[in-house]
Amino acid sequence: MTSKKAKSGWLRYWPRLLLVIPLVVVMWVPFYNRLEPALGGVPFFYWYQLACVLIGAAVILVVYLLETRVTGVTPRASASVDPGATGDVL
Repeated sequence: MTSKKAKSGWLRYWPRLLLVIPLVVVMWVPFYNRLEPALGGVPFFYWYQLACVLIGAAVILVVYLLETRVTGVTPRASASVDPGATGDVL
């Protein structure tokens, strides 16, 4: 049987480049520095910022899913944990 070799280099981390999207959207101030159009009486600035938070969360989810698929490793699978261990004692 052949074992699957983990990808190395920048190809392994390409999904992280998607994190630039929320950064650019938030830092593009001239686009959202206005009051109109209002949505339900709320100025554009405020609902745009709320939308940025939701879009940022969605992008982070997509990056997580893509990265676990590309690397083929989930954080729990990569940790060497003894199933019989009871945990740390304080």
